[in-house]
Amino acid sequence: MVTIRDILNKLKWTNRLENYELVYVSRGEKNNEHVVDLSTLVEVGKHGFTYLDNGIPRYIPYHRVIEIRSKDGKEILIKRIVPH
Repeated sequence: MVTIRDILNKLKWTNRLENYELVYVSRGEKNNEHVVDLSTLVEVGKHGFTYLDNGIPRYIPYHRVIEIRSKDGKEILIKRIVPH
């Protein structure tokens, strides 16, 4: 089974992060979702990832990830049903 961590690591190792974005559950945001440009990814950890949000590191656990997709919307690498 391919995990979110596997996908993020593959994008990082192949220098393709700038072509993708990630959507995660974020309470209080519109539709309870927040979109991250993966070019801001800092670290892929065991239980979550860290990205920079206006220069501030933000840690997001993998269980909050909804989707990883290309910025043009033509390719979806993973899409999960997550209760909001």
